[in-house]
Amino acid sequence: MNTRATRHLVAIASLAGSLGAMTLAQEPAAPDTQLAPHNNVRKAIRWKQFNYTCEGGAKLTVYLSDQLAKIRYGDNVYLMKQTMSADGNRYSDGKVVWWGKGNGGFLQEDTPDGNGKMIVQGCQLEKPPATESVTGTVSYRQRMALPTNAVIHVQLLDVSIADVPAKVVAEESINLGQRQVPVPFELTFDAAKIDSKHNYSVSAKITVDNKPWFITDQSYPVLTNDKRSHVDLILKQVPAAKGS
Repeated sequence: MNTRATRHLVAIASLAGSLGAMTLAQEPAAPDTQLAPHNNVRKAIRWKQFNYTCEGGAKLTVYLSDQLAKIRYGDNVYLMKQTMSADGNRYSDGKVVWWGKGNGGFLQEDTPDGNGKMIVQGCQLEKPPATESVTGTVSYRQRMALPTNAVIHVQLLDVSIADVPAKVVAEESINLGQRQVPVPFELTFDAAKIDSKHNYSVSAKITVDNKPWFITDQSYPVLTNDKRSHVDLILKQVPAAKGS
């Protein structure tokens, strides 16, 4: 091969090498997978709690979320998944099964024949106590504003027995802040604590720096003997508080 041809081939090879280098330089770099944005944070599971009293007074708690169940019995906690069942709600972790039926249920060892050893049975759902409330407002007739640190104290009292201090059934303290009267209140109580044969009344007072400014000076009966569960209290100014 003559010198001229050799030079021509060398020039072509050099040009090809330059083009290849340019092509590589123009190719985008592979993404760094370690820096790529991602979100592997799982949402917190929200459980609904159900408390049971079982045979012998044993306590059992069931937490449910979608198809999951967390059973707490004694010192043990079982995390289970819902399984197929023709009767009731059945959850199992493969070793122990919780079978809830209506307001009852039982916990037993999970075996293929369904006759596993009973861990606890006769469980009945504990229902929260039924609650009722007395509502109303607290006000007074004087044309004056209360300071922001005033506190309204309202009580539901059992006044059935004369000459005996009234028993407090429910009470509420309200920080006045920027509000002025009338101020609403709500006294919530366990309905089972109300005796239809007893008499109940609502009383209130308004204090400033723990000193009484206004008090109820009459009876406001509620609930029993065909009385209402809503009452509007009109408080009387305490003489020592005049001009305060």
